[in-house]
Amino acid sequence: MNRVLRALIILALSLISGAAYSEENKVTKVYVCGTDVGIYIENVGWLVAKESAIGQSGVDRILSMALSLASSNMKPGYLNPGESFNWCGISNARPITVLQVVR
Repeated sequence: MNRVLRALIILALSLISGAAYSEENKVTKVYVCGTDVGIYIENVGWLVAKESAIGQSGVDRILSMALSLASSNMKPGYLNPGESFNWCGISNARPITVLQVVR
């Protein structure tokens, strides 16, 4: 039940906030550091999926999506980045809990 409620909240926030990025943005780098995954998106910067925030299955899902985005040149859609922090030697990385693919 908790996962269903969380998914519905994320969907509602995505529809309300419209935090989509322009079509010029694409994933160019995917980096794994420890149990976290960093994704570099042009014109956006580094985004990090932290296992401590979303769990191992969430990180695995975002890693799979990021690799698909990088290899297919598909565009990322909705993201919900948090405040900047230093991560694995990369400054100004921002945490994410959601990654969407635009088809």
